[in-house]
Amino acid sequence: MQYHSFLTRRYLRRRWAPWTAAIAVALGVFSLISVLAVMEGFKLEMRERIRGSLSHLVVKGGALQGLVGEDQILETIRSQPGVLAASPFVETLAIYKVTRLDHCLVRGIEPVQESEVTDLGLYLLDNKEIDELLADPYKLLPDDRLPSSAEEIDNTFSLERRRLILRWKGKGEGFDEESPPQALVVGIEALRSGRLAMGDVVQLSSYSPVTFEPCTGKFIVVGAFQSGVYEQDQRWAYADIRALQEMLDLWDEEAQDMRISGVSVRLEDYSLAAVAKQQIEAEISRRMELSTIDETAIPWRPSEVLTWENQRENLLQAVEIEKRIIAVMMLLIVAFAAAMIFLILMLLVIEKNRDLGVLRALGASRNGVVLLVLRQGMLLCITGTILGLLGGWLLVENINYVHDTIRDLTGLQLFPPDIYYLERIPALLRWEDVALVCVPTLVFGFLGSFFPAQWAGRRDPIKALHHE
Repeated sequence: MQYHSFLTRRYLRRRWAPWTAAIAVALGVFSLISVLAVMEGFKLEMRERIRGSLSHLVVKGGALQGLVGEDQILETIRSQPGVLAASPFVETLAIYKVTRLDHCLVRGIEPVQESEVTDLGLYLLDNKEIDELLADPYKLLPDDRLPSSAEEIDNTFSLERRRLILRWKGKGEGFDEESPPQALVVGIEALRSGRLAMGDVVQLSSYSPVTFEPCTGKFIVVGAFQSGVYEQDQRWAYADIRALQEMLDLWDEEAQDMRISGVSVRLEDYSLAAVAKQQIEAEISRRMELSTIDETAIPWRPSEVLTWENQRENLLQAVEIEKRIIAVMMLLIVAFAAAMIFLILMLLVIEKNRDLGVLRALGASRNGVVLLVLRQGMLLCITGTILGLLGGWLLVENINYVHDTIRDLTGLQLFPPDIYYLERIPALLRWEDVALVCVPTLVFGFLGSFFPAQWAGRRDPIKALHHE
């Protein structure tokens, strides 16, 4: 079958129309590679930012009952293999009032312990950084920023800083500097939007899950954080856990202890989270069944152990489903390119009807004719795939340079940082995504070539010659 290479070159070299199908395939592959890489990069960036503000595991109580026996629970968790640190927390939705009403999620924490289970130390801002971020509404913290030390974190919530902030704002009226309002650290977007300002004395209002009565407390804004997740930077606030327990009146008469919402847990190796989760669940359940006279017993309350992925499962699944939907929609471009290959080969077979008849008359087999047409179609498909992969890879590697060039020339911001909360476009090209693009493309190309090839092979050479 030496004639295959000769005729393939002859047919494809003299006509530009077949190469339009290869260009269509290249555009489809290029689009798929680029979109999937950006979606994957965005997904990983979002996962990392969400994970940074949450702990690996969290032991949570019921919405109304919470958990009691804080010391015993912490001792139980910290004694489990693979656990690096644990920290209690109290969470509540609250309305705050300064010049207007708004809502937030207040998280009561032990500041230094919280920095051991989450990336609070990495997100907490000093005074200079707060001023810089307020001056530039799109600015984000650099990736190589060092986390705040335990001393700096403790100082942010300290009595001395509250006194200093209260004195600086000149809002001492109604407050004794010896006992200023409790510290509140808010997200940077709450400051950028003007909802709050450094030194604002905030009245938080919520409901106690114990007494079911409204409760209020005075807090002063002493700092800010930037997690990189817009909703958290706008709606989250951190306070001292003891101050929030007192405000919410969380004293449990039955257990003679303060309630907590749960305990955050950091693991040495998150890949073993499933094992650690089972161990913690089993040990807490065992201790809740012990007699109350046992010092290691934990008062019974409904509880559950969740990974950070469990807590944000719907959001993570939504991004993954969106990526799949986009991939399926983009595959329609590849299917269109395969249809172009089909039409071009059908026209080629009709046009070369006499040539195919001559080939059969000279001794070419039916399979030889099939392979001739199939080879031409797959050559177009493979060429388009390679060009698309190369173009997509180049764009992924230089996507931010391309974006900046377009912005400088046109002023058009294709990836607005105020919407996506990212200074740069994240892009990651995985081998799995490359396979997801290449395999369907080659399959579509094969199908688009196979049917014209079969039709060409079934042509009667006598009729073809007689027709000519």
